[in-house]
Amino acid sequence: DWHPEPSQTYGRGYTFLDLFHSDENSVYRAANHYYPFSGRKDWEVASWLLRSGLSMAKIDSFLSLEMIKSLPLSFCSAKELRGRAEMLPSGPPWLSQVIPTAHPTKLPVILYWRDPLDCIASILNHPFFHDWIDFTPRRVYATAQRLCRVYSEWMTADDAWNMQSALPRGAMLLGTILSSDKTNISMMTGDRVTHPLLISLANIH
Repeated sequence: DWHPEPSQTYGRGYTFLDLFHSDENSVYRAANHYYPFSGRKDWEVASWLLRSGLSMAKIDSFLSLEMIKSLPLSFCSAKELRGRAEMLPSGPPWLSQVIPTAHPTKLPVILYWRDPLDCIASILNHPFFHDWIDFTPRRVYATAQRLCRVYSEWMTADDAWNMQSALPRGAMLLGTILSSDKTNISMMTGDRVTHPLLISLANIH
């Protein structure tokens, strides 16, 4: 059973691909889909390095190997690689502010964050999640006699159903998930430790 008052659409909004095709480098991607990299093979090496978890020093060491130097890569250092990666369309912009402390610290305490609403909007308009987001609460039963409920995704729970009932007609229920844990960051940051607060949607299945 689907909720009798589902969410409604209010016209077409922008998507990640709209941003992808409207940024300052879109004219170059018309001829080369992998811009700012020279082609697919160049992009594959760059993508592997960026996702490898290697530090900038280790990436420089890798790129200095004679076998790697013989490849027609568009970058020859970690700094150049990062510069090209930063030319790719990105998500919500990063903001920062210095947090005052009662006692002196060796280094300033800096909070980096993204606007939570922009992050949620970025998830909703990203093509990766197409067909993977539940927009309407539902009740799932194991048999046609509806004797046994099945609880799998968040939108199949009674709480989601009740919260949707309390919303104005046409509104969509979004369940926000927050999580945090100590994370060692080595990629491009000089082996630093952070305590990120991550945000996601319970609507994703």
